Amino acid sequence: MSEKVLYIRADMNPQISVGHVMRCLSVADSAKARGVKTIFIAADDEPASLIKERGHELIVLGTDWRNMESELPALEKIIEDNKIDRILIDSYQVTDAYLRRVNELAKVFYLDDVNAFPYPVYAVINYSNHADESTYPVRYPGTKFYLGCGYAPLREAFKNPHQKKINRTVKNILVMSGGSDPFDMLPKILEAIPLDKYETVNAICGNFNDRLDSLKVKFAAHPSVHILPRVERIWRYYEEADVAISAGGSTLYELSSMGVPTITYSFVDNQIPNVRAFDLDGMMPYAGDARGGNVPGRVAKLLEEMDDAAVRNENSRRLQRLIDGHGADRMVDVLCERP
Repeated sequence: MSEKVLYIRADMNPQISVGHVMRCLSVADSAKARGVKTIFIAADDEPASLIKERGHELIVLGTDWRNMESELPALEKIIEDNKIDRILIDSYQVTDAYLRRVNELAKVFYLDDVNAFPYPVYAVINYSNHADESTYPVRYPGTKFYLGCGYAPLREAFKNPHQKKINRTVKNILVMSGGSDPFDMLPKILEAIPLDKYETVNAICGNFNDRLDSLKVKFAAHPSVHILPRVERIWRYYEEADVAISAGGSTLYELSSMGVPTITYSFVDNQIPNVRAFDLDGMMPYAGDARGGNVPGRVAKLLEEMDDAAVRNENSRRLQRLIDGHGADRMVDVLCERP
């Protein structure tokens, strides 16, 4: 890799939340540990604080994240000025024309989980639990594919965790709803479950959830409930949780790594294949889509089934066999083309 610099094109904002940048930060952290510098490229400065607090750099394009083709002149100049020979792109806003043009200038490694169309790129990386050769029946000649959970980019803390301790009874619940919670699932789920049955119910608000204070007031009468802002060391809460309730996304792979019995739900289309695969494999029961149906009621019912320690133990063991936490290192190997 030229001058040992990794370039990553990714955005975050209230509309698309933090997932793209967060998983790319895990890759950047792994690269940094190997002496490879990472520079992010984003449409605006929304991800600036997250990127800089992890010790990485950011180039702001000053463009519209929803129209990536419009950024091509600016991106082309950055590629030329910095002599970029490869770039990792993580965005659902890409088009055929955009990827085709960037791939003419530098090798594009596209981080995918939706297979929206045949990607005209150098390489596709898809760490989804449902990704295999059959996921991409139409492909460009010569395009490389790196598929499966072995590439799940998790932070250093999730490497080789110890076996999850499964308690006889469920005492601690962890509820998460992604970066922005557009369908108010946190309060709806908390209202649906028997809060006073548990010693601790931790509910974590994401970066773009602006209802932290109102939720604290709403559930102040329940001493077991703790409404928390984004936490930096989330793995500590995974460690304590007997059961987690989470939206789909990369968080599920963190939970898998630590063997946390988990109930899932979805609220955007790209999460559905992920959560359904976990459900069909008997690892994480799926409570449905927040855009329709009674997800909170289904969560409450599934929580009752999680009272069975044998069920939680089996789920936990299977999850930890799925993820070893070294996916970010493998992605850096790919990006640096190491054997």
